[in-house]
Amino acid sequence: MLNKIETKINRSRVKYAISLAKSLSPSDISAINKIWELCGFKSKKEFEENFETYNGTSFKDYIKNL
Repeated sequence: MLNKIETKINRSRVKYAISLAKSLSPSDISAINKIWELCGFKSKKEFEENFETYNGTSFKDYIKNL
């Protein structure tokens, strides 16, 4: 049960990261590097793993394709 809730929370955090990334300028590197923290992930590694799981690509590649 807790695993399902955690999965939904992480998916929501990733969606929030996507919306933040779309609203930022690609040249705003400092904000892009802090998105994981703004979205409530405990570490950048946790963010990267969840982003790739739910979006199918790494966050770095996602930003390059914006």
